[in-house]
Formats: sequence, structure tokens, C-alpha cells
Amino acid sequence: MNLAKLSIQRPVFIACTVILIVVVGIVSFGKLGVENFPDMSIPTISINVTYPGAAPNEIETLVAKPIEDELSTISGLKKLRSICNEGSVVIVAEFSSETVISYAEQQIRDKVAFAKKKLPAELEEPVIKRLDPADQPILSISLQSKLGENEFYDFASETIKQRLISVSNVGSVDIVGGRKKEIWVELDRNKLKSRNLSATQVSQRIAAGGANIPAGKVRGEDSDLSFRTINEYRSFDEIRNVPISFLNNEIPIQLSDVGRVVVGSEDVTSLAFWNGKPALFLLVYKQSGANSVQVAEAVKKKIIDLQKEFPEVKFDFYNDSSKVVKDNVWDVEESIYIGIALTIIVVLFFLGSVRSTLITGLALPTSLLGSFILMSFAGFTINQMTLLALSLAVGLLIDDAIVVRENIHRHKEMGKDSKQAALDGTKEVTLAVLATTFAILAVFGPIAFIDGVIGQILRPFGLTVCFALLISLYDALTIAPMMSAYFGGEHNPKEPGKIERYLSIPLRAFDRFQEKLTNGYVKTLGISTKHPLFVLSIALLIFVSSIFLSKTLKSEFIPTQDLGQFTVTFELPPGSSVEATKELNEDVNALLRSKKEVGLTAGYVKQNKIDIYVELVSSKKREMNTPQFKEYIRKELSPYAYAKPIVKNYDAIGGGQRSFSFVITGNNPEEIESYSKLVFEKVKKIPDLTDPDISLRDGAPEFKIVPKGEQIVKMGVNPQALGKELRTIVEGDTSAVFREKNLEYDIRVRMLEDQRNIEKNFRQVSVPNINGYLVPLSFVSSGVSTTGPATIQRQNRSRSVEISADTNPNGRGSGYTMSELQRILKEDLPLPEGIKVSYSGQTENLESTGKNMAIALGLGVVFIYLVLASLYESFIIPISILVVIPLAMTGAFIGLYVTGKSMDIFANIGMILLFGLATKNSILLIDFAKDLQNTGVDTRTALIEAGRARLRPILMTSIALIAGMMPVAVGLNEASKQRTSMGVTVIGGLISSTILTLYVIPAVYQYITKLIDSMSKKKK
Repeated sequence: MNLAKLSIQRPVFIACTVILIVVVGIVSFGKLGVENFPDMSIPTISINVTYPGAAPNEIETLVAKPIEDELSTISGLKKLRSICNEGSVVIVAEFSSETVISYAEQQIRDKVAFAKKKLPAELEEPVIKRLDPADQPILSISLQSKLGENEFYDFASETIKQRLISVSNVGSVDIVGGRKKEIWVELDRNKLKSRNLSATQVSQRIAAGGANIPAGKVRGEDSDLSFRTINEYRSFDEIRNVPISFLNNEIPIQLSDVGRVVVGSEDVTSLAFWNGKPALFLLVYKQSGANSVQVAEAVKKKIIDLQKEFPEVKFDFYNDSSKVVKDNVWDVEESIYIGIALTIIVVLFFLGSVRSTLITGLALPTSLLGSFILMSFAGFTINQMTLLALSLAVGLLIDDAIVVRENIHRHKEMGKDSKQAALDGTKEVTLAVLATTFAILAVFGPIAFIDGVIGQILRPFGLTVCFALLISLYDALTIAPMMSAYFGGEHNPKEPGKIERYLSIPLRAFDRFQEKLTNGYVKTLGISTKHPLFVLSIALLIFVSSIFLSKTLKSEFIPTQDLGQFTVTFELPPGSSVEATKELNEDVNALLRSKKEVGLTAGYVKQNKIDIYVELVSSKKREMNTPQFKEYIRKELSPYAYAKPIVKNYDAIGGGQRSFSFVITGNNPEEIESYSKLVFEKVKKIPDLTDPDISLRDGAPEFKIVPKGEQIVKMGVNPQALGKELRTIVEGDTSAVFREKNLEYDIRVRMLEDQRNIEKNFRQVSVPNINGYLVPLSFVSSGVSTTGPATIQRQNRSRSVEISADTNPNGRGSGYTMSELQRILKEDLPLPEGIKVSYSGQTENLESTGKNMAIALGLGVVFIYLVLASLYESFIIPISILVVIPLAMTGAFIGLYVTGKSMDIFANIGMILLFGLATKNSILLIDFAKDLQNTGVDTRTALIEAGRARLRPILMTSIALIAGMMPVAVGLNEASKQRTSMGVTVIGGLISSTILTLYVIPAVYQYITKLIDSMSKKKK
């Protein structure tokens, strides 16, 4: 079917299709969700298990190992990691990319449920959830008030939290910081001992007396009658009067006889600070599939209402993900608008006609709106990757229309009328337009099949480019010829239009420049075609030089961030008190807030650890960018070196990943520890890394109670009962609850504060035997003061140690540090038998990205070759077109080197795009030359004439593409700075491929033609 002929014969039909695309596109755009990243299904599930008071060794033995043993049998499991801390363990199960996440989650739940019978009874219910980048807080809210600690927590939990949950599409709200009220039952050891009572016995009596028990139901003829006992504790007196025991008579021993009941607070797990002052944080999560921007805006409106309703409470918010989304979306939209404007200006100057410019420019809104229709069908959202695809496509979308309109313009210059020029001009370049479009589709199509997380990120990007190109192809072959036939006007350079008259001086000057450029190019092409071998030698030399240049480029997964936010962490020695950590937090916050560049700080204190989120003021109000300020703060924190300060990028996903990390695993803990320390000392000397850290920590002080085998049997003490009693003495037991004003509080039973230290009171502590009599602890056990690991890491059921660091912005990147690590492991510290080293986090992603990108690029080249071979019905001619790819890589490498950019994920995306773009110019040149050859013109003359006729569209398309990419390469604000490597890659490759294509491709084609001729002669 001749689409150009159809569009000229039925213009109303074509106009209706355009109107339909525009209307449906606008409707589809309004329905698309807005997110920061594409919707990703990461096959990773975490299990959080809490065992209060347990040391990391016990957590590993009693909790981590039994669960790991069960999980290891699940099919598709790729990696199993565990981090055992004091009182808790986090187990992360990572599955292969083809595993269905819902299946994996259900398997995890089943296995954990099966493992429960092997776990301690005191464990809290395991929390199992998917690791989903979209399931992160969209907004963090700070609350400050003069209310009492317990009252403030209840107010936040029961009032503010409930109001926020009621906001449309809010999924959940978590509270961080503060302490909930508890009812403390504090027992006196001496009073218990005088009455031969144990702490465990008291706890059991309180738990038994504080629960409502349904007694059952009697069915009658007319109605049923239910019976239940009401035993809930509703006053402190009810708790004090709980009977604990009878002393061989009818006089009960009540709780008040052995202890006291007071109001207390939960033990400190985390404290929150807003600009150094105590606060409560509410973390707001959206429902799955909801629009992040809309939900965040609705929550902020609710906060304004709450502030008016509760003026005594100060509301602030930070870490607003909707701001990041809006900044990124606006940045890409801004790039699209500027790219469109620059592209239209390029077309106007080359064609010198406003009508031609409008006809060509119509491809942009049509293609962009049409893309939204296909994106809606594909289930995509408006996010960084889809908008980035559209910003890259700005130059591409107009390319086909430029080629068609320029050729129609050329035919009109021959004296043809508008309809005939539109028909002949479109027909002449149809094959070239199809070839160039399908070549780019062949590059971006394979991206949809890349595995893993990278594939999920790039799939919307690649397919969005394909959607836009398909619509632009329809525009070029139908709308452009139809508009040219009926609205293109007659070619009359002597009577320019009104706008042309205003721009006559620059347009005529540019036209004269074009003519001189064309004549100069034809002359130099005539010379170069006489010496094709010399031209190819120069091109080969340039390409080889660029390969050596590429070795000097730094490579990393994600480029250095300049988002105006970062994190500072500290860790005091194990065993440090919360008060000491709070004091350090106050000092550091004061230091940070004294800097004019700091806008706010929000931090957490957890026992001996501090985590401070720092948000800088607008980039317009500070002289230093984020990496520079981080380096400055790193030096300012040197006096606190004892607390291991680390200044690192803010991790929005919350996985704690750093730029460079690897894991050392093995079965011998002592050997792993000693070897890891040696490796860490070597890693610290790599200048390209900052703030290196190792997961090993100095031992936390602990006091071990070791049962005496014979004595414990003789005295009739059950070891499990011994442990239960000691746990109740120190940690306390919370098996009963107290209800007040419809709120529920734990009742914690334990010893008085000065009687909880078993090490100091070892000889005074008693434990019950199987008959209920108290036996001195020192009779049946011995106490040993020692140290235990502060944290234990495991990977794939083996002990592991992780070494991590951030890359120096002025260094040679993660790629170099990876190669340097390999050198260390090979030459300096060869791996002992039984020990393995594997990359993790961003370093692992960088390794897999390189492999996946290489596969994508390889498939792209193969598919381009197959497309061209099919269109030209030749296996040899496509070779002359594909030669341009290494020429494009040359410019990309030079561009990255000159601008100091790294070979990161965005540069890799740009390289894939470049593979498709580079072939466009070659196709235009070879296609025209081949047509001339078919009319009997010799190869050299055909190439020279093809150069003369195709120079203008080649320059137009290339400069239009460069203009469209310029905003991306410049990076107009903080949000776009990390994507500049992509723009630099494309622009550098386009410049080199365009210049070299004009000379190198004719030289290659001459040899290809000779080869075809010699093969034809042999057949004859």
C-alpha cells in the first residue's frame, strides 16, 4: 500500500486520524500515574524477627539458622543473607529474576510458619514483606510538642496517625521515636526469696489473671445465651491485688506483698531528633499503584488542617518523595520543551520556510501524544525513564519528517507542483525512512528482554522510544506528504512569506553558507573517493586511539549524586549507653546546623548508632555542590573519628547500599575474621574510595551464665526454666496487658532496677527448681565476663563479612576499584581455601549491567543487520552501513573524556541509542547512491551525487538530534545533573559519526561494490 498516495487522495481521513491521536493522547496522559521510577517487581523478601534481650550469638543459633535451613529448600532462591544484631535478625531472601514474587512470598511464609516450632517461644511475630522500591515512605513528618513523652506518643498514635490513614490512598503510617507507656511491675528480690517465689511465677499469675475467657454458649428454644469471664486489668489496684500464692493457709500472698506497680515507658529502641531537638517521626506510605504526587499533596493539605486544629504541636515534613518526582518530571519536561524549540529553529534555518517548519514540527506533538496512548495500554507511568525516553526521542521524532519534507522540498525546487512533489518525494525516501526507523527499533526492542532489575528499569524506556518512533513513522509517511500537498505552498523564493521577510537576512546568510558547505564537501568527497584506503586508515587509527582513551574513563553504576541531600552515620563502641550516643548526636547536630548550607537535619539514635539525614538549602543559595559539601563535612567530622563517621549518599530505597561493596564468606568464623581484616587494611589504602567500613565490630561486653552439669541435675533445676527466670529478672516478661480509655498497654514484670544486674548480684540471685523451691544461681552455674560479636552477618548459610565504601567523586570510579580488588586478591592476599569473595549492592549491579548492556548492544547490531539485509535484499550492503557504529563510539568516548563524565548506566543507555542513530546517516547516503547506480551511474559519481543531495538532510537530522539532546547534556538543575553523561555520549557520537560518515562510508561502499561486482562475475 502506498501510504503517501492514500494520504494525498484522502486528506480528511488522515486529518481525522491525527485529531483522534491528539484527543485520545490527551485523555491517556491525564490517566497516567506519576512516579519517580518505573514499577518494579524485585524478587527479594525480608523477614524481620525480634527476640528482645538476646545477644547476636543466640540470635544466630536460635533464630537465624533454623529459619535459613527451611528457606534454603525453596526453588529459585538466589541468595540468602542474614544480619544478626542484639535482639533482632533481618533475613533477606533474593530470588532469580524469573521467579514470581507472589509465589516466593507465599513459600517464605509457609517455611517460616513451619520453622516456628524450632524457635524460642518468646519471639515476637516475624514480619515478612517484599522489598519494593515503590513501598518506601512518600513523606516523613516531624512532630514536636511540650506534652509528656507517653501522652505525646499516644496523641501521635491515636489521633494524628489515624487522621493521616484516613487520607485517600494512604496505605499505612509508621511511628519512629518516642516511647509508649508501659505498666511496670517491679519485684523485690528479698521479698520474693522470703516467700519462696520466683519472678517467673509472679509473671505467670499476672498473665493468668488478666484475660477475658469465653465460657461458652447455651442454646435455648428462643435464643442463645453466651457466658464469659471478665478479668481484664482496668486499675492499678486490680494488679496489686492479684493473688500470687497461698502460704499453707488461707492467707493469700498478693502482688503488693512482693513488688510495686508504677507507670513507665518502653525501653528505648530509637529516638528521633528534628534539627537536634527531640521529636516524633511519622512515615507515610501510599497504597500500591497510587499516584505518589497526589497522595503526598493530599497528606500535606491534611497536615495544614491538623496544624490549625492542634496549634500546640509543631508539624514539619522532610524527605518529600513527591518533590523529587516533580523535580525530575519538570526537569525532563523542560528538556523536552527546550529540545523542541531548538529542533524547530534548526529546521527553519535549513529549509528557510515557516510552512515547511510547521509541517515538520507537527510530528512532535502528534508522536508524543500518540506515545501516551501506547504507554497507557502498556501500563506504564510518567516517570524518570519514560520521560527520559521522550526527551531523547524529540530529535528522533522529527527525523523522518525532516527527511520526507526535505525531499519534497527538493522536488518542488525542480519545478513540480505540490501534489506531485509530495508523492514523488515521499516515494523516493520511503525505503530509507523505513530502514532508519526499523534500525532504531531493532536497537531498542532487545532492551525489553534484559533480565533483572536493570531490565525492569530499562524496559519502559526502550518501549516508550519504540512507541514514539512508530507514531512518527506514521506521521512521516502520511501527515507530512498530505500537509505538503495541500498546505506546503508553491516554491517561490522570490516571494517569501511575512515571517521569512523578517528573518530574511539570517535565513539568506545561512542559505549561502549551506551552498558553500555543500560545494566544499563535494570537492573534498571527490578527493577522498580517489583515495579510499587512506580514508579508512585514518578512520581506523582514530577508532583504535579512542579505544585506548576509553580505558581511562571511570566506570560506575550510578553517577555521583548532586541532589542536595545526604546521610551522616556514627557508631560508638558496643556497649555505649544511649545517653552517650545522645550527647554525641547533640554535638554533631550543632556542628551541622552551624553551616549555612544546611537547611535541616533529621536523625535517629539507636543505642550506640546515629543516623542523620541532611538536606541542603537550594543550590542557588550555596556555593558548593553536594559532593563538595560532603567532602567538607567529612573533614569537619575528623574530631569524632572514634565514632566512625561516614558521610554517604542518601539511600531512598532504604537498602543501605553503597557505591562499592563486596562480601567475604566461609565456614570458619575465625579465619574469615582475620582474612577480612587484612583485606580491609588494603582497601583503606585505595585513594579512590572514601569512608571504607567493615561489618566486623569490637566485641560487645556480655556476662555468660554457664550451667554446672552435675550440680544442676542434683538441685533439680531445668536449664530452660533457669533461662526463663533470668530473662524475666533482666528483660522482663510482657505476657499481660492493661487497658485504659480503650488503649492497651503492656504490663512488664521484672526486678527493681538496682537488682537487674546479674553480674553484680550473682550470689544473691535465685532460680526455681522443678518443685518450685528457690536455689541460689551460684550453686548451679558459674558466671563468665567476656565479649561477644556486636553483629553477625551470614550469606548462603555461612558466616560473612562485608566491606563497603563510597567512590571518590574525583577518583577513577567503581570499575577501577573492582579491578584493584581483584589484583589484591590475586597478588597480595590470595584467597585461602574455603573462602569466597563476591560483589554486592551497586558493585554487583555494575557487574551485571556491563554484561546485560553488552548483550543488548550485540543483539542490537545483529537486528540492525537483519533489518537492513531484509530491506536491501543483500547480506553485504548492510556491512557498509554498520561500519559507522565504531565511528560513533569514537565520539562518545572522546565526549565523555573531555567532559570528565563516567561510563555509568546513563552513558550505557546513550550508547545503545547511539547505535541506532548512527546508522541513519549511512542509510540516507547509501540508499540514494544505490538508486543512482540502478540508473547506470558509476559508483564514484553516484556517491558524490548522493553526498550533494543528502548533505542537507544528514546535517538537519544530526543537528536536530544534537539540539534535542543539548538540555540533557547540560543538566539544567540538580535533578538532571546525574543524567548528563547520556547527553554527552549521544552528542559526541553524533558529531563523530556525522563527520566521519560523510567520508568513511563512501570509502567502504566503494570496496563493498567491488566485492559485489567480483562475486557477480564469478557467478556468471
